[in-house]
This record gives sequence, structure tokens and C-alpha cells, in this order.
Amino acid sequence: MPSLSTDQVFIRRVNELARASAQNGFAPFAGILVYKDEIVAQTKDKCIQYSDPTAHAELILISEYCRENNLISLEGHTLYCNVEPCVMCSGAIHWSRISRLVFGVRQVALQTVSKGKQKPACADLINTGKQAIEIIGPVLEQEGIQLLQQYPFSSKKEKHEKHHGKK
Repeated sequence: MPSLSTDQVFIRRVNELARASAQNGFAPFAGILVYKDEIVAQTKDKCIQYSDPTAHAELILISEYCRENNLISLEGHTLYCNVEPCVMCSGAIHWSRISRLVFGVRQVALQTVSKGKQKPACADLINTGKQAIEIIGPVLEQEGIQLLQQYPFSSKKEKHEKHHGKK
């Protein structure tokens, strides 16, 4: 059996985080930030826990890691996501100047599982202006799709009410 690439190893790790999030009743999304082949930060989607619709894993990683390390640029870092970043997260990736993005499942494939509306691909959103962030994906997409298919998708509002009680 061929050995796994570094990107495949980290995608499998981010899939494990996403699975753990879903098993706890939250969204099956996660991210890992890597610098010099070492994981420096990782998190799951926290929209429900934080009562914050913008608390996607990518935003949490970028924001908290930069604050904790007094950084304004993440050049030299790689962000691994189990799903291609949304429009909002693509903007954060662009502005944080991450050098590489690696994702598992394309937005178009996510929508077939979640039954949500089609979202744009991240490449054109991230690579606006002069900078060019390397974007790799999909990586191990079938494994990622199988993970997503294991958990029912419902709206953030429904998940929030279930977790926090109706308001």
C-alpha cells in the first residue's frame, strides 16, 4: 500500500476532529493550522457553542492563533479544512495571508450531502489582488463525503435551540 502524503495525513486528522464535533451534536466541520509540518492550532466549528454564526473553524483558528501569538500574517502556514471554505472564511484566509490551503471536500460535493444552496468555490475569492495562495483540494474527498453522510444536517437555528433551549 502506498504511503500517505503529508496533506493526506493532516486531512485525515481534520476529519477526525470533524467527526468528534458531529458526535457531540455539532456541525461536522474542523480545521488545523500547520507550521513547519507541526500542528500549531486546531479547532472544530463553534457556531452553536458560541452562539455565533461566524464561529467557523477557519475563522476561530485564524483569529485566536494570531491573537495568542501576536501575529498579523500567517505566511508560511498551511490551513487544513475538511470542507472547502465558505465565502466568509475565504475572505479571512485571504486577509491572513496563509500560504497554503488544503481541503478535503469541495463545496459542490457538500451541497449534495447537506441539501444546502450551492456556494462558490473558494479559489477566486481567496486569490484576489496580487497574492497567490496555493490551494490544494479535494484531498481524500470520498472519505470526507462518507463522514458527512453519517450525520444529519439541520439548520444552525435548529441545532442552537436543541443545544441551548428555545429562545
